[in-house]
Amino acid sequence: MKKGNRLPERLYALAMWGVSALFAVFLVGLGGLVIDDLPRSADRVVFAPVYPADLQKRAEKVREERGALDADRELAKIRLEAARSASSNAKDSFQAWVEARRATTDPRHDTELLARTQTLEQLQGVAHDAERQIEDLDRRQLDNDHARDALEEARQAADEAYKPVYERLVFKAQLHVFLLRLAFTLPLLLVSTWLVLRQRQSAYWPLYRGFVLASLYAFFVELVPYLPSYGGYIRYGVGALLTVLVCVVLIRNMQAYLARRKLAEAESETARRQRIDREQAYAKIDRKSCPDCDRPLVTAEGLETNFCVHCGLTLYQHCGVCQTRNLAFNRFCMSCGSEGMGHAEMGAAALSSSAS
Repeated sequence: MKKGNRLPERLYALAMWGVSALFAVFLVGLGGLVIDDLPRSADRVVFAPVYPADLQKRAEKVREERGALDADRELAKIRLEAARSASSNAKDSFQAWVEARRATTDPRHDTELLARTQTLEQLQGVAHDAERQIEDLDRRQLDNDHARDALEEARQAADEAYKPVYERLVFKAQLHVFLLRLAFTLPLLLVSTWLVLRQRQSAYWPLYRGFVLASLYAFFVELVPYLPSYGGYIRYGVGALLTVLVCVVLIRNMQAYLARRKLAEAESETARRQRIDREQAYAKIDRKSCPDCDRPLVTAEGLETNFCVHCGLTLYQHCGVCQTRNLAFNRFCMSCGSEGMGHAEMGAAALSSSAS
């Protein structure tokens, strides 16, 4: 039994699919160049809140004060380390001298003892002054931290107040990007829809099919990923609308198909047979379905299925020359090669004559 189209036709169909794919690739590349020239996102929107007029000056003053305090504290820390080191050395020297003074018990050294004691006290006083200066600088740094925290709170308040404005700007930018991309892809989708509905039987359908594939790519790859943050409404809304449209189209197509089948079954078998493509008839019979009404063929064990029990279409008939059982759609007998398998009356006459 023959299946499908002839090999050259299958190769031609495959080549046409290759042409469609190649044409779609070139169109996608061309569309990509156009898309690249369009705005891609809302990144150009800058978050620029309006701060109080004196906030920047106050912040700059606080930063300068902090820098000066840090520098002064470093110097004070260095002076404190130096004073502590000098005081420690002087104290060690004084302790050694006192031990020597006790050993000699020379009263002439009493004046030197007083001088050394006074010097040690002065060094310890310098160290205490440095410590007090560092404590004062720490207090001023703490005040500076409080001022900086207050400025940060003021800045955050200004940021919070500006957020609705920024979100509106981002919304407008995203909408602008989306509309630009939609203006590019929507005409492609409309033309593709028209081609699918009106040009499927055209000899140039392979090119049209490539255009349709490129349009689908432009929609699902170039447009959908750039839907704005509110795109969920668009996705679900468009999805619901497309679902309704597809449902309506399917219902109408099924109703039209049933109406056509009803009219077709009222016609004669000859008229119905003339509408059936031979290659499609072979494929349908091979799948055990009627080439005319598409209902499954009913078979019974021990009986030859020569007719469709639903619409009465002749499926098999005997050759008018050799009486071999052939598919009714064969142009030539598969046994003797006689032409005219469609003349069923010849086969019936031959059968009746042989029976008599």
